[in-house]
Order: sequence, then structure tokens, then C-alpha cells
Amino acid sequence: MRTQPSTIEYVDEKGTPIRVVRSAKRKKTISGAWKQDTMVVSVPAGLTEHAERLLVADMVKKVMRKVARGSATDPDAQLAARAREMDAQLFGGRADPSSVSWVSNQNRRWGSASLNSRRIRLSDRLRAMPQWVQDYVLAHELAHLVEPRDGHGPRFKAALSRYPRVHDANIFLSGVSHGYHAAAKPGAHAPGDLPLGGEDDIDDFDDLDGGFGEFGQAAG
Repeated sequence: MRTQPSTIEYVDEKGTPIRVVRSAKRKKTISGAWKQDTMVVSVPAGLTEHAERLLVADMVKKVMRKVARGSATDPDAQLAARAREMDAQLFGGRADPSSVSWVSNQNRRWGSASLNSRRIRLSDRLRAMPQWVQDYVLAHELAHLVEPRDGHGPRFKAALSRYPRVHDANIFLSGVSHGYHAAAKPGAHAPGDLPLGGEDDIDDFDDLDGGFGEFGQAAG
């Protein structure tokens, strides 16, 4: 019976971090769940390597389908899973964010990313918008982690252009922002009026203009 090592960790071909926990107490069943941005799959210690590989892959697919259907209870876990999927598809896993989360106190920016901590934060106002718009903002922040020293320069633009609906998303977000300004009370702070929250922020994706123009370049 194979009992060592009791735990192994790896990243699958889709960029999903996986931890396999082998338990001698577990005889027949396996289980899987997201824990701290990692897919943790518990399996019986006595499985052959071939059987373990097949069962783990099947469990990962089942959990990912649940996340895609929105049945997962943790919105941040869903967003983090989507970010990993997009990172793998668009950037070959090079962005590698440490965490991805929704925030309610980011009312003057659609999204932000941090160079030092590699955290990505998206405004929860985006949750009412189409998935492809949310994906654009997520791709924008991932692209900053791929090209952290380029600002909104040519390397950043080239990375972001891998997302197919950059132009459409910018038009959509511009319309949202113009609607906000039309409805805003006189004297109220417009989105984007305040500075970034800290020196660690590497993105200034505010919604003063609704976005960054073609390929995410900052407008003004």
C-alpha cells in the first residue's frame, strides 16, 4: 500500500493549483473543495497512481462545473477560480495572482492590482454587469501582473489584446460612467476623483471615463 508522501501539490494543465491528500482512514470515497485558492482533493491512501490520477481529475472537473453554475457559496472563490482559468487561457499562468476578491469599498475604480502582494480586487458594482465585462476588467488586472513594469505601455497592450472583447467592454463601461455622471447630484464626487489607496497599487482602473480606451490605454 502506498502511503508516502501523504500529500502532494501540483498545478494541472489548466493552471489550477491542486493538493492531493492521501488518507489511510478513507477507504472508498473521495472529496474535493476549494481551500485558500487551492483545489484540495482527499483520496484513499491505497489507490494506485493511475486510479488516483483519474479520480482526482474527475473530482476537479465536478467542482469546477459547480463553480461555473454559480452553486458555490463563496463569491470570492468563484472569482478566483475564474481568474485562474483566464490566466491559464490568456497568459499561460504567468499572472499568478495571490488572491482575487470582490470589494465593496472600491467605488471609484472598477479594479486594481498590487505589484508587491499580487492581489487583484474588483469593485462589486461589476457583479450586476455581463460576464464578458467582468472578464475584461479581470483580464486587465491580470495583464498588469504579467507586465508589471510597463504601466499601460505596448507590452501591457499586447498582453491585454489577447482578451477578445476589449473594445466592446470599454464602450460598455463608458456608457455606464456617462450614465452615472448624468444622474449625479451637483457637487458630488465623481468616480475617479480620489487618488489610489496606496503606493502598492499598480493599476488606476477608475471609471471617470469608463475605461482605458483601445487596448486598455489610460484616457487622460
